[in-house]
Amino acid sequence: MAKKKGGLGGLGLKALGLGNDTTNNNEKASATSAPKVDTTNPQEIDISLIKVNPHQPRSEFDEEALNALQDSIKEYGVLQPVLVRKTPKGYELIAGERRLRASKLAGKKTIPAIIKEYNDAQMTEIALIENIQRENLNPVEEAHAYQHLLSDYGLTQDMLSKKVGRSRSHIANFLRLLKLAPSIQTKLVDNEISMGQAKPLLAIEDTMLQEKVADFIIDKDLSVRKVEALVKQILKHPDYLEEKPVDPKGQDPDAATLYILEAEDKLKMFFGTQVRIKGTGKKKKLEIDFSSNEELERIIDLISEKVQDQDNAAKIAKLREFSTKGKFSV
Repeated sequence: MAKKKGGLGGLGLKALGLGNDTTNNNEKASATSAPKVDTTNPQEIDISLIKVNPHQPRSEFDEEALNALQDSIKEYGVLQPVLVRKTPKGYELIAGERRLRASKLAGKKTIPAIIKEYNDAQMTEIALIENIQRENLNPVEEAHAYQHLLSDYGLTQDMLSKKVGRSRSHIANFLRLLKLAPSIQTKLVDNEISMGQAKPLLAIEDTMLQEKVADFIIDKDLSVRKVEALVKQILKHPDYLEEKPVDPKGQDPDAATLYILEAEDKLKMFFGTQVRIKGTGKKKKLEIDFSSNEELERIIDLISEKVQDQDNAAKIAKLREFSTKGKFSV
């Protein structure tokens, strides 16, 4: 599944006070706004005294990437300090868990760290932004991080949008993933299904049916467009997967049905009106809706222009083929 993520609109960790501080002195720190940060004085801290961040959004760490970072740390050391806060029993990690894990694998006893005072909400925000910047989170991890900030710290989606540099619609789309059946969320984490394939399943309220459709999508390796067409069909006929016809020639009837549905969508976009493809077997018919003579003329003009364009393209292709043998070019 392709990763989705970009920058944070020029904000990044600076949005929470990391990096060069440009915060107005009149803007007092609230429960979820980070104080100014001086990143110039890292200290070597005993790794055994650092507890991982319980609010870390990321739960999956790529073993191959960790091993590569381990080798780099063995040779060059930790080039970027981790961020921690002081606790009665030692330190709690705010950002840099991958560096901490790799340092342990490399046999390091200490790690450079910057010690700052942050509350729980600030820790979650910083960990979330760091992972978004590095494209480390899978969709479900990102969704849970948003949900945690919204439910536990009283943020609105608008406030959260400004803090993490994501649009409200982006945040809302990820939060909706948490309404999927748990098994489908696991498939998203394991890259068995993409976010684009999973989103249409939200229209199916029955979680058991969701799971059945998800398995079908994976088995048939359906494109996002075909998933959307399949879900539309299932919403009309919930027993669609059980009632699919058996083709004596061994062909896949579902692939053919979804192809027709996808073709209908393309024709609807082209003609700007309702289109239906009907019929069984090899013989089918195309129905195009129109409500006036003017609309019929528009449809005829569209077809004529399309045919003319194809004729012109064919003529040019023939001329180009001839020109390779003749004395002129097209």
